[in-house]
Amino acid sequence: MNEEPGAGLRFAEVRTHAERVDAAALLAAVWGVPPAESPVPSDLMAALSHAGGCVLGAWTAEGTLVGVTVGLSGAPHSDRIYSYIAGVAKGFAGAGIGRRLKLAQREWALQRGASYVIWTYDPLIRRNGHFNLNRLGGRVTGFVPDYYPPMTDAVNAGDLPDRFVVEWTLAEPVGGRPLPDGADTARVVLSPAAGGEPTVALDAIGGPDAVLRVWVPADIEGLRAGDAELGRRWRLASREAFLALFAAGFEAVGLDSDGHYVFVREV
Repeated sequence: MNEEPGAGLRFAEVRTHAERVDAAALLAAVWGVPPAESPVPSDLMAALSHAGGCVLGAWTAEGTLVGVTVGLSGAPHSDRIYSYIAGVAKGFAGAGIGRRLKLAQREWALQRGASYVIWTYDPLIRRNGHFNLNRLGGRVTGFVPDYYPPMTDAVNAGDLPDRFVVEWTLAEPVGGRPLPDGADTARVVLSPAAGGEPTVALDAIGGPDAVLRVWVPADIEGLRAGDAELGRRWRLASREAFLALFAAGFEAVGLDSDGHYVFVREV
């Protein structure tokens, strides 16, 4: 993997207590909470590693931890690894570390006989959709409103924790699949109107179209910070659109260059 950005980094399991303390602090910084409130505290990392879970880190050549990912093994004899969380230190975003962490987790899972890695993400964060579907080749298998209880960290506080569920088939090549024919002209179920207000057109779902699109804002986090009520309206409108699409048998297969999820219904 030396051709990847950040090729001088070392990726390995987090093994010592000192490394676990550093890893917990890194995740706390990414999520904007005090170290004592880390999304994955150091003692839990120790327990997860003991139980056969996946706790991986990325270190610079100088030994500085700059990335962490945590995965949970499934039930006995399960062929799935649940990828719970991943974070990259501020100042290292955009260096390809997140992708390489995911590839390291993929290799870890394959070495242990897993066939799938599953995780969730906020479908309104467009860059994460591009990363998960277009870059990695994950497949969205479902949409869960309020996947988590109310969250109080700096990233999620005040928002509804709706999530897409992603399944990554490890036997397939890494990378997204081509969008279906006609995706660039497919009808749009959710789009922005005047003033950036979300507009939902559910009538498109009931028609004969096998391909539909859903637009999401380029920066929902910035939008929420500037206008929390508008951010909430986008959340509720996207929830309405996603629930209707999945109920009608559609599946999100990727994002186009204009920020639309492309949904396909198998016939």
